[in-house]
Amino acid sequence: MKKFFCFMLLTFLFSSLLINDCTTYSENELTKLRIGYVESETFDNYSRQLSGIFAGFQKLGIVESNYKVDLSEVDTKKIWNSICNNYTSDKIEFVEDMYFNMKNMNESDYIKMVNRDDIDLIITMGTVAGKYFLANETKNKFMVFACADPISGGIVKNETERYTDNSFAHIDRTRYERQIRAGHNLFKFKKIGVVYQDTPETFSYSAIDKLRKLSDELNFEVVEKHVIEAQNENDYDRYYKDLKQAYKELTNEGIDSLYITTATIENEKLMDLLDEDIYPNNIFTIAQTSEQQVEYGALIGFVINDGMEQGYFAASQIKSYLEGTPFNELEQVNDDTPKMALNYDIAKRIKLKIPMSTMLIIDSIYTSEKID
Repeated sequence: MKKFFCFMLLTFLFSSLLINDCTTYSENELTKLRIGYVESETFDNYSRQLSGIFAGFQKLGIVESNYKVDLSEVDTKKIWNSICNNYTSDKIEFVEDMYFNMKNMNESDYIKMVNRDDIDLIITMGTVAGKYFLANETKNKFMVFACADPISGGIVKNETERYTDNSFAHIDRTRYERQIRAGHNLFKFKKIGVVYQDTPETFSYSAIDKLRKLSDELNFEVVEKHVIEAQNENDYDRYYKDLKQAYKELTNEGIDSLYITTATIENEKLMDLLDEDIYPNNIFTIAQTSEQQVEYGALIGFVINDGMEQGYFAASQIKSYLEGTPFNELEQVNDDTPKMALNYDIAKRIKLKIPMSTMLIIDSIYTSEKID
C-alpha cells in the first residue's frame, strides 16, 4: 500500500511539473505577437503604409528602434528586411521569412503563406490579398489595408461586422467620393475618361461605381475603356501600347479630364504615356492613388492615402489588441485627411491658370522652376 501511495504521489508530482512547464511555455509563446506581411502586388502606396505602420509602432512605444522610415523607398521587401533587423520589442516580433508579394508567387508559396504555426497576425495590402486571406486563412488573424472599398470588395460586411472573427479591414467611408467631388469643384469637367482592367477587383479599387454614381449627381459623363494590365515584367510593352491606344480613343471621344486609377503603371513611364494625346489636348489629369503620380506627370491629386496617418491608425489598433480588445471589436473606420498635390509644370503645359486662392491651399507643388 505504501509503495502504491508513493508511486501515485510521484506520478502526481511529475505530472504537475509537466503541466507547469507546458503552461509556462505556452505563455512565453504568447508574450509576443508574431507578425507577417503580404501584398497583392508591387505598388508604391503599400510601401508608404508599411513604413507608416512601423513609424506608428515607434511613436506608440511598441518598438524601440533607431531605424528612420524613408517614405521615398518603394521596395517593400527592402523595408521589411530593414524593419526585421532593426528593432527591439517585448510585445511584437516581425517574422522575416513571412513576406510575400502575390504577383510573384508559385503554388508552393501559397501553401507557405497561410495557416502558419509561427504567425499570429498578417498585415495584408490590397483587395486581392484581402480576399485571398478571407477565403483561405483559418488559423491566424489578418488585417487588410490599402484596399479601395473592402465592403463592396466583399472583405468585410460593413463598418462593424466581419465575415470571420479573424479578419479586419481599414475602411475610409467616402475616400473616392471626396476625391472626385474635389476634382469636379476645381475643374468643372463635363466628360471624364477612365481606363481600367475589366475585372471585379479592378472595378472596385478603381472606384468606377463611385464615378458612375456621382456622374448623375454632378452632371458629367464617364467614358470607360478597358485594358489588360501587365501580367509580368515582359508584358509592359504590350500594356503601355494598349494604354496609349485607349488614351487616343478617349481623346477622340472628347474627354476633358482623365482619372488615372490604381494600376501597374510605373511612375517614371506616366509622362510618356500622356505625352501623345492627353497633354496636347489640354486634358486635366487627376491622380487617384498617390502623390507620386502627380510628381511624375499627373496634373493634380487629392491624396487620400496618407501612409503615415494610416500607419499610425493600424499601429494603434494593434496596440489595442495587445492591451486586450477582442480582435473582432477593433475599430475599422478611419477617414484620412485629404491633401492636394499639383504638378505646376503640367499646369503650364496645358495652359491652365491656377487661381491664387487655390495655390494657397495646395499641400505639395512639383515644379522644375521658381513659381512667381
